[in-house]
Amino acid sequence: MATSALVRATVIVAMVAMAGGAVGRMEASDTPSVQPVAPSRVVTPPASAEQLAADQEVLKKHIAALASEEFGGRFPGTKGNQLAADYIQKHFEELSKYGLIPAFTRPDEASERTYRQTFQAPPKNIAEKQELAYAIDGVSRTLEAGKDFNVLGLSGSADVSAPLAFAGYAITMGEEGYTSYPDSGENGPSVDGKIAIVLRFEPMHEDGSSKWAKEGWSFYAGLEAKVGSAIRRGAKGVIIVNPPGAKDDRVNKLEDVNSVTMREPFEVPVVMMAVDAADALVKSADPEGRSLLDLRRLVDGSGAIVELPKATVTLGTKVIKYRPQTDNVGAVLPGVGELKDRYLVLGAHFDHLGTGLVGVRFPSDRGQIFYGADDNASGTSALIMNAAKLAEEFAKMPADQPRRSILFLGFSAEESGLNGSRYYTQNPIAPMNQHDYMINMDMIGRLGEKPLEAGGVGTAEGLADWLSPYFETSGLKIAPKQGGMGPSDHASFYAANVPVLFTFSGMHPDYHRPTDTPEKINYEGAAKVADMTRRILRDAALRQEEFKFVSGGGANAAANDQPAPGRGRVRFGIAPGDYSGEEKGVLVGEVLPETPAAKAGLRKNDLLVRWNDNRIASVEEWMPYLSAGKPGDVVKVTIMRDGKELDINVTLEARGGPR
Repeated sequence: MATSALVRATVIVAMVAMAGGAVGRMEASDTPSVQPVAPSRVVTPPASAEQLAADQEVLKKHIAALASEEFGGRFPGTKGNQLAADYIQKHFEELSKYGLIPAFTRPDEASERTYRQTFQAPPKNIAEKQELAYAIDGVSRTLEAGKDFNVLGLSGSADVSAPLAFAGYAITMGEEGYTSYPDSGENGPSVDGKIAIVLRFEPMHEDGSSKWAKEGWSFYAGLEAKVGSAIRRGAKGVIIVNPPGAKDDRVNKLEDVNSVTMREPFEVPVVMMAVDAADALVKSADPEGRSLLDLRRLVDGSGAIVELPKATVTLGTKVIKYRPQTDNVGAVLPGVGELKDRYLVLGAHFDHLGTGLVGVRFPSDRGQIFYGADDNASGTSALIMNAAKLAEEFAKMPADQPRRSILFLGFSAEESGLNGSRYYTQNPIAPMNQHDYMINMDMIGRLGEKPLEAGGVGTAEGLADWLSPYFETSGLKIAPKQGGMGPSDHASFYAANVPVLFTFSGMHPDYHRPTDTPEKINYEGAAKVADMTRRILRDAALRQEEFKFVSGGGANAAANDQPAPGRGRVRFGIAPGDYSGEEKGVLVGEVLPETPAAKAGLRKNDLLVRWNDNRIASVEEWMPYLSAGKPGDVVKVTIMRDGKELDINVTLEARGGPR
């Protein structure tokens, strides 16, 4: 499952698992019979207890391989990720005897088919070195990365040791002549030659709200400008701290090397320090023993530089930019007759976190193998197994039986932002309007007391009713959800107007940790979810009726899809794209249908540069403004389009409402 453990831990995660019989030729007597439920349709019945038991053994075999030490956590660009891709391809190749064919054509030779769709994942920063220590009165203390501090993506790679100075909000010139750098004379306090402690945000009232913005923060709060101003005044390193008492959900959040980034990092070390750790350092280093809150209140009134001479701080950082090349792996079971050019997609991501390069919940886990048995060796194993079962079943059907083509697709680079599925929807094997339905399997292996959540049941007309017999006969407790959004690969298809099914067996303490291992998988539950998925896909391939896409997940989406805790109250309606241009802003990667952005006329590749006249240089700068919005607010958004500035008014809507 994709990174951002906090978000991912609070959103519905979908996972439709697969099961079927053991991989191997089915005897005629094993072919499932069909049971009529209405004059116009049949529903494939569930597998027998014996078949489900065999499916469990197949899942065990695949999960043991994919979540093994040899595969090393399957991070894109690593040997383990390549081994996982090879493993999937090998099993697809074995099914060629049943008519399964490679999904893709080679870019350099269209007549040759291949199982691989190669792409470059977006760059990620990796902090190879994170060191912070300080000495006071000859006593040294070394701080812990991930707990006390993190290196930011703004950081250069360097080793420095210098005295400490507090630079307040590091604002060169703010409202009403405010500056963090008052002229103190030639020998006055300065950050020159020192490591500067810089507060996030901007001067605030006693209640923690901004003095300069009615809601949220003004453009003066941008971190890049703050860090740059300190460095231009001679700072040898910068420590960012969230100001204690600030009215902002991020006040206790420790950002990391990928949450605050810029195209070209600064040359000096830049780290973020936890509030408690920074407070202890300030109290020890200040001759007057003032706290971080005391200093915040000081600079809330007027800017000041406060030297903290008792401490010598040492910073060591090394940040590298990593852009891996990786592959989606796909195979097609060709359809027949008038439906053969219509596609169903069964997908699962096979990548995971490697040795903790991204998406780590506990920094102390870094360096260990993140096996990812549930996330997502479980879904990948079901993908392989169901490909085998459906290929065998379809090979026994009458040669003239009309049916849709089925694309079995293993995605890479999901954990770093749904990159594999997004790449596919931008480079599909057929136009996306020929893709009728997508089922995503992500983390299907930890069913417990909670019901299986099944998202997307409202993403096509009548889909909930059509799915109901499969849910009722699955042997599972199921909680249907209407909407088609979510932090996994189905979201890329939903954004392309494809109906989806996204099910989730539940979060657990081992999520994004090295302890997500094969022995903790509920194989019986996974087999049942997989079997249900197989049956849905089989009958969807034979269904004569069109799957008519419904944006927003249907009329009841608002009632059934509540916003995740900690997320904003409003919806805007874009998926940010990858951007590294000269002009700072937020690139529109996708405009979701029937959202405020779509209604206002925003387009893909527009660049958001201002929000109610507040400059926004990045997604991180934009989010506080968006989070502060209320349903019904009319926001003036300034965009760059075709080299020209354009102002567009956007009316924000309640999250969970119309999409």
